[in-house]
Amino acid sequence: MTDLWYVLVLLVITLFLIEYLRRRLTVGGYRGKYVLVTGCDSGFGQRLATRLDNLSFKVFAGCLTEDGRLYLSKNCSENVVPFLLDVRSNESIQSALDLVKQNLPKDIGLWGLVNNAGIVGNMAVSELCSKSDYLACFDVNLFGLIEMTRTFLPLLRRSKGRVVNTSSLLARLAVFAPVYTLSKCGVEVFSDFVRREMYSKGVQVSIIEPGAFKTPIFNYDTMTKAVQQAYDSASDEVQSLYSGFVSKYRQMMEGLDKSPKIDLVVDAYIHALTSRFPKARYAPSNDSSLLNIPLSYLPTWYTDWLKQY
Repeated sequence: MTDLWYVLVLLVITLFLIEYLRRRLTVGGYRGKYVLVTGCDSGFGQRLATRLDNLSFKVFAGCLTEDGRLYLSKNCSENVVPFLLDVRSNESIQSALDLVKQNLPKDIGLWGLVNNAGIVGNMAVSELCSKSDYLACFDVNLFGLIEMTRTFLPLLRRSKGRVVNTSSLLARLAVFAPVYTLSKCGVEVFSDFVRREMYSKGVQVSIIEPGAFKTPIFNYDTMTKAVQQAYDSASDEVQSLYSGFVSKYRQMMEGLDKSPKIDLVVDAYIHALTSRFPKARYAPSNDSSLLNIPLSYLPTWYTDWLKQY
């Protein structure tokens, strides 16, 4: 029996070593690879565009605002092509496709599509959220991501490239912000479908599940205003039930441990784009890998009690 345990331990160690070595193998040839990134105005997207530029990738950096586009124009090399992109608009996405095709060399496909653009939306409890709240958030986080993926898959198949989609740790354990969380759960499921559908076509799909990081997406005044408006629009009965929720929400958000190390997330993006064997899922934060994911495997009654409002 002891010998069997030794064999099992050795087998596990060997498998982990093989996995570790596989993940370190890279595709190389970055100078000839083209990547499109959405949501490059700030945060993860902006940092990713500059990091890819430093690695000599050719980058199409989609920005929602002119300020975002100008920042990248001034701070990146000519390898980065910043342009205006609104993933909510099919016309804007089609214009992006035309731009990419015009700048791709003949017979060269797109190596990577990073669907990073996202918003938080109304982060109130579900009873305070309207259909329009869900539609507004889904339009960016899910529907825009789906349309970008559908539009650029032919170019990605040509190069046997990568799709990298931004989800959230909340998609692993639904405990907060139902509008945002539902949009990210949709990203997870859609990504799984595309990964399996593209398995035999050579296109690899990865999901990034960040935790809480210090990025401009966390604008407390805007977020609290949205929650306050949702509360004010509710019936007297619902307002009575959630009395004090807005102030508690603000305190909770301000007390949330948000990591300033956004390069943890950007490193995951880059690994998904450069590894010969990228992961299907990345959890680049301690609150994701050490808290929410383990909690998601515990009995439901325990997590319901622990994460009650």
